[in-house]
Amino acid sequence: MYTNHTKCLSFMRIFQVGFLLSFTGFTLTAQESTILFKRLNEPVEKAFSLLVPKNWILEGGAVRLLDPNIAGVNNMVECKFDFAVKKDADGSVMIRWLPEILCIDQSQAWGNPEGAVFNNTLVRRKRTPENFILEVAIPYAHPTATNIKIISGKPQPGLASQYRNSMDPGLNSVTNMSYSAYLMEYSYLEKGKTYRERMVTAIEDYGVNGGGLWKNRGTMFVRAPEGQLTAWEPVLSTIQNSGDWSLAWITGEINGQRQRSGQILATQQELQAIDNAINENSRKTYSEINKDMYLSITGQNEYKNPYTGAIEVDTDNWKNRWVSSNGDIIYSNVPDYNPNTDPKLNVSGFKLSQPGK
Repeated sequence: MYTNHTKCLSFMRIFQVGFLLSFTGFTLTAQESTILFKRLNEPVEKAFSLLVPKNWILEGGAVRLLDPNIAGVNNMVECKFDFAVKKDADGSVMIRWLPEILCIDQSQAWGNPEGAVFNNTLVRRKRTPENFILEVAIPYAHPTATNIKIISGKPQPGLASQYRNSMDPGLNSVTNMSYSAYLMEYSYLEKGKTYRERMVTAIEDYGVNGGGLWKNRGTMFVRAPEGQLTAWEPVLSTIQNSGDWSLAWITGEINGQRQRSGQILATQQELQAIDNAINENSRKTYSEINKDMYLSITGQNEYKNPYTGAIEVDTDNWKNRWVSSNGDIIYSNVPDYNPNTDPKLNVSGFKLSQPGK
């Protein structure tokens, strides 16, 4: 039988995401062609940091399920995330990650209805990723949405492969696990406004030996007012790709998971290996997501960080990239621009990050 400690921190392998603003289709002034991204911590537990456009809003974050009646004991072991980065209070432009929930297929739940708890797990009919988006994720994220219209949909075999390649081989040999993933674009009406949205999710199926267990993985969406989503792609993509996990938080979380699961504490060497694996898997996974999630963004480039000397891969949607010692970034298309002398930003200590090619 599946136990959550065998999947410690699996959610991190997909979650580390950030978004970037793309202004294609807008007429910009010189000042609007310069964007300041602040590196901010996830607000609840400071589990990770990411780049957020100045004056945008962080909402939600780490979620600890403390009542077994909500989704069963098996969903209380690992931390979950319900987290959004929003341009304004209404989230007119937004990226949001939805929590990953371990479920048991209703056909294996001895007559218990969907939404009940059976065998320490939430009862929910097993769904394809596209049906999960339509029947579970959209109603959860937008309970008042109406007039939902599917624009397009596309399987994501590359994303499914990334999950499959990162799974625990021992767990795979016991459960015959498989993955499928899907990207859907649709429109809907919410609070009198029409939005265009793209959502991606993967379904983790524990197979014939898994007792009907399954889980949504990496469910996330981006949205903007109808007609503007493509224009915001570069900003949303930058936010997504900027995530940086806190090793101190990882240490506490994985040891907490092992204690809750009755296992021994992880060693520092093991924790560092997990941290390295999270970063590597995240880079590969986000590369797969970006292929279809952001349809109009241009490429990426390598930049040398003037403070650390490290080579960083970042968007090339702007001509100039300035960084600070604490990880904030300013992008600008203005010739001869220097953010340190810009009275509207009132910042200092930014250095130009040179492209590598």
